[in-house]
Amino acid sequence: MNQMYQNYNPRQIALDKARALLTQAAEAAIQAGALPSVDLPDFIVEIPADVKNGDVASNLAMAGARIFQKAPRQIAEALLAHMPSLEDTIFQRVEIAGPGFINLFFSPSWFTDVVVAATENNQFGRTQFGENKKINVEFVSANPTGPMHLGNARGGALGDCLAAVMDWAGYDVTREFYVNDAGNQIQKFGKSLSARYQQHFLGEDAVPFPEDGYQGEDIKVLAQEFVQLEGDRYLNVDEATRSQALIAYGLPKNVEGLERDLAKYRIHYDVWFRESTLHDSGAVQEVVDKLLESGACYRAEDGAIMYKSAQFSQKYGTANKRKDEDEAKDEVLVRANGIPTYFAADIAYHYNKLAARGFDKAIDIWGADHHGHVARMKGAMDAVGLNGENLEVILMQLVKLVKDGQPVR
Repeated sequence: MNQMYQNYNPRQIALDKARALLTQAAEAAIQAGALPSVDLPDFIVEIPADVKNGDVASNLAMAGARIFQKAPRQIAEALLAHMPSLEDTIFQRVEIAGPGFINLFFSPSWFTDVVVAATENNQFGRTQFGENKKINVEFVSANPTGPMHLGNARGGALGDCLAAVMDWAGYDVTREFYVNDAGNQIQKFGKSLSARYQQHFLGEDAVPFPEDGYQGEDIKVLAQEFVQLEGDRYLNVDEATRSQALIAYGLPKNVEGLERDLAKYRIHYDVWFRESTLHDSGAVQEVVDKLLESGACYRAEDGAIMYKSAQFSQKYGTANKRKDEDEAKDEVLVRANGIPTYFAADIAYHYNKLAARGFDKAIDIWGADHHGHVARMKGAMDAVGLNGENLEVILMQLVKLVKDGQPVR
């Protein structure tokens, strides 16, 4: 790499050169008597939002009105009259706008210099702004019971771009996919596969399909693959054994499919974190115990463990989109039958990120339909002794493909 382009920051170079040019002009104007001999005021040099206002703009004339005791436009005219030649600078021309703003426009050769720097420097634009702070960016995390949809794909582009920018800005970034391989949806997945498996041998009329089962063609394909692999081996076993065998076959296949689809648009994860590991390791129970010990949870009469959601989420806004009278209701963390809710596992997951793995910040990208979950999750981090501000949630609107006015599925 060409050493002259190490740590090359064209934006800062442009601002510094503009400031130097304006300072020289002011000093020359003072020397010539066009402006009073006083110290220069603090002034702004910036990249304007509107390109019509130049490539770089300054308020020097406006800021100097009081000390120079002149109208800003008069000051600006004096500055331009005493400005050094632009021939050897990165600027082509300088103009006065409005009451006295000074706008500077780049020379075409400057753009050439920037392009050369970008092509000769494979670290172009990289900074140490992030000071190597550990950042976890979790995105997509699609349900592994089926293929990705377009909304997931959009989240992939957003999350991966954010992670790339933060990495380039000097953060230590981990891209993470949270695999929801536990809970009701997995049991439903197993029952759906079980029904399709049995229907292959006994017929669709002989085996009812679960009312809330997954109807997709992908379920039929997985069941047929399992038939080819195992034959009727699981036909006459109990439902739990059959479902578990089908889950053990189908879930890894689906996760592989998600990974394959994401790789098609160059998204690769550092970590595929399985929800089941939180349950198997006792991490969920550990967090529930912490909340009980701190008084953030209590046991209800029926044995369920309730979380004082409103108490902790209020700091971060409305916890859930509910009627006002429901806002103060506590939430079930562990059901009366001893089974944790998804919320309990989610608290344990974010505790794992910020405490067990020591990330300085966890960034989640969620669909906008999960907006009601933001405040209660940030509040839960406070409840377990962490700082909810270290969890940042970016909400993303889902999109659909439409053909002839109808959604394409």
